[in-house]
Amino acid sequence: MNNIYLIGMMGSGKSVTGKALAGMMGRSFVDLDSEIVKKENRTIADIFAKDGEAYFRNVETAVLKEFSRKKEFVFAAGGGIVLREENVKRMKETGKVVLLKASAKTLWQRLRFSTDRPLLNKPDPLGAIEQILADRETFYEKACDFAVETDGKLAEDVALEIQENLKAKT
Repeated sequence: MNNIYLIGMMGSGKSVTGKALAGMMGRSFVDLDSEIVKKENRTIADIFAKDGEAYFRNVETAVLKEFSRKKEFVFAAGGGIVLREENVKRMKETGKVVLLKASAKTLWQRLRFSTDRPLLNKPDPLGAIEQILADRETFYEKACDFAVETDGKLAEDVALEIQENLKAKT
């Protein structure tokens, strides 16, 4: 199906890079978290607060299943999408999976003013980022076809690097 799935931590640049990449490649872009918000008619923070993470992950899997049927799309996936093996399998079956990597310090710089990140509503948000990154690192590495560092780079430069990697791997 030749879709491109951008995975990685919140703040790694999936949405902004995905838009740039889709534009460069003449593809449509879909942010899966935005589609969850539309489907549920409420924010992700509200979903987490009212129904919990397990419910959110079920909706996330359903939205991925629906959208992965499309062809030639660029998708920004939620940071935790790799926590379910069925999601990873679906992404690999329908496209290439690209990990956007950023250091915990960079993620914190990008997210520090964000109010809609339920996993960061903790007394020590930087510590929370470091913990989530450590917990998910293996999942990200196993899920991806290749990784691109985003620290200190513009989205357009990251998108170009992804395009180069995709060409080299075909």
